[in-house]
Amino acid sequence: MREQDILPLAGGRVAPLPVDAAGRVTGIAIGNYANDHHYPGIDFQVRSKSIRWGGRWTGTPFTLPYGCLIPAAVDGLLVCEKNISVSHIANGATRLQPVVMGIGQAAGMAAALCVARGCQPRDLSVRDLQSALLQDDRFPTAIIPLFNLPADRSDWLDWQHYYLNHPEAYPPCGNCPDKRAEGAEGEIAASPFSGIFHRRDEQDYSLSLTEPVQVQGEWTLVTLRSHVDEQLQTYPHQQRITVSGRLNHAGKWLLVEQIVSQR
Repeated sequence: MREQDILPLAGGRVAPLPVDAAGRVTGIAIGNYANDHHYPGIDFQVRSKSIRWGGRWTGTPFTLPYGCLIPAAVDGLLVCEKNISVSHIANGATRLQPVVMGIGQAAGMAAALCVARGCQPRDLSVRDLQSALLQDDRFPTAIIPLFNLPADRSDWLDWQHYYLNHPEAYPPCGNCPDKRAEGAEGEIAASPFSGIFHRRDEQDYSLSLTEPVQVQGEWTLVTLRSHVDEQLQTYPHQQRITVSGRLNHAGKWLLVEQIVSQR
């Protein structure tokens, strides 16, 4: 993996899918950590891998290819964790624990399939590995990053397979075209909060909280819900709003699950 593999597509919010010479997707794990190399006293001109989404800074979602787990000349071996084939720049985004956990799951699944089939890791069908990861009984894992498609959606697997079969249709915005509101299929444990909405900048929001009275004050609004993200982008500045969500006292964030009412 190289720096170019974790940069957002032109005008988009996701990195390109890794594909082989035949146009088949080779991804087996995803990440979205922003590169955070630290060079004291030196200014390296590297392109930003961060985007604003959900009211906060986050990394560009990217997909790791199976090939970076396969040694060039050694059989019977899969690398994982931080030992994958990666450039020193891309390593700043692939080395984080959530990413290496996904790499480890893929490597473990690949090893099991190789043992069962009596084949070398380099000869394993990537599509078979992807299908096994997507349909794992204990913890199915995504191959295609999509902002508006949580794993609890009934059509999650269908969309994952669709973009594996049609990588040319993968949207640079990171949203599949389905317009159903997230969370419609499950209840979210959240509390109501009311106050005045403030647009501090693009994708930068706060709430002057008035209710409940015991937590009055200025709270930064963030969300992990794609439909809430879209609503916040167009919500009028200094208008009253009621949301349901949860407070993060350490960061003084209000994590919004749903916009309840507005006026």
